Amino acid sequence: MIHYRLFAFFLLFFLLPFQFSNAINCFAGSRGYIKGKQEQKFVNETCDEGMKYCLESYTEDFDSVTASCQTLSTSRRILNICESGKPLISSGLTTRCCYDDLCNNIGIEKKLSGLKNK
Repeated sequence: MIHYRLFAFFLLFFLLPFQFSNAINCFAGSRGYIKGKQEQKFVNETCDEGMKYCLESYTEDFDSVTASCQTLSTSRRILNICESGKPLISSGLTTRCCYDDLCNNIGIEKKLSGLKNK
C-alpha cells in the first residue's frame, strides 16, 4: 500500500506539472536608433502560461525590429493578425505572429551581421 502512495506522490508532484506546461519561448527585445546609433537587445523569454503566439514587427530595411510574447494585454487587432495566419504589411512595416518556440526571428536575423547582441 505504501508503494501506491509513493507512486501517486511521484506522479502528482513530478510528472503532471510537466504535462500541463504549454508555455512558448519567444525572442523579446528591439532594434532601433538611439542618439543616431543603431542598438539592439534580444533575449529568449518564456511566455506566460496559456499564451500561444510570438509577435514580431520590422521595417522593410530591418533597421527597426520589435519582438515579444503575446500577453493578456495584446490588442484584438494583433490577435486578429495572429488568427489569420498571414502577416500584415502596412506603410513599410510588417507585423507577424507565429506559434513555435523562438519563431519570431525573421527581423532579428536579417541585419544581425555587423551588430552585436548587447
